[in-house]
Amino acid sequence: MTLQDIVTVLETYRGREKTMRTVQYGLLFVTPLAKENVRKALQTVSSQLGVARVILRLFDDLPMLQYSLSCIRNSKGKDRILKYLEVVNTLVDQLYFPVEHIAWARDIKVLRGSSKTLWNVSVLLWGLSLVLTILRSLRHIFLMKQPTARASTKEKEKVEALYRAELLTVIMQAADLLNALNWLPHRPWKKSFPVWQVRSLCTWKPWHHQPFPLWKVGFLGLVSSLIGFSKLLSLQRS
Repeated sequence: MTLQDIVTVLETYRGREKTMRTVQYGLLFVTPLAKENVRKALQTVSSQLGVARVILRLFDDLPMLQYSLSCIRNSKGKDRILKYLEVVNTLVDQLYFPVEHIAWARDIKVLRGSSKTLWNVSVLLWGLSLVLTILRSLRHIFLMKQPTARASTKEKEKVEALYRAELLTVIMQAADLLNALNWLPHRPWKKSFPVWQVRSLCTWKPWHHQPFPLWKVGFLGLVSSLIGFSKLLSLQRS
């Protein structure tokens, strides 16, 4: 990556957001490696970058609305399953933003009320959006793997490039989905226990599971961010 590539990325809104996201999760990933007196500072900087990204998303409503309308308008002629997944996905994404905005406004006491439930709803909507995006990518992969007659070498290379891009999208969204599930109030994974503790099951709380440590949250977010960052770079270069 050249200096010009970095400048080009930082001059765009999406580029800055991707950069902030990468640094945010990167700091969480390296936090356990830092000295004890440095860990709190790294977590604070990471948290502030997260808040900055939330504030930036206050201006995403209209671009998201335009994108949603364009997806609905351009859904004609597409595979029926893809079309339905795309429409539902855009509706979920459109609903996510006002929920997050109201939660943020309650956090800073602009609006009255507790923000906890709204943050949980926003994470749930984010997770649902990620699942729908993964299903869309898998559907794209399935359709691309269908045998095509009379396909030229150039067309086959283009399909292979799209195939790799969809695979990266699945990995990226799956990493984010694990973090989304981790932040839900009721995590779907079970706490492990030794066989000799079977008798204690009567007092075991099935939803009382430990969250991921910070380094694991950072690692998953960093994987997702780096893939998104590389896709953004490829798009800008093309």
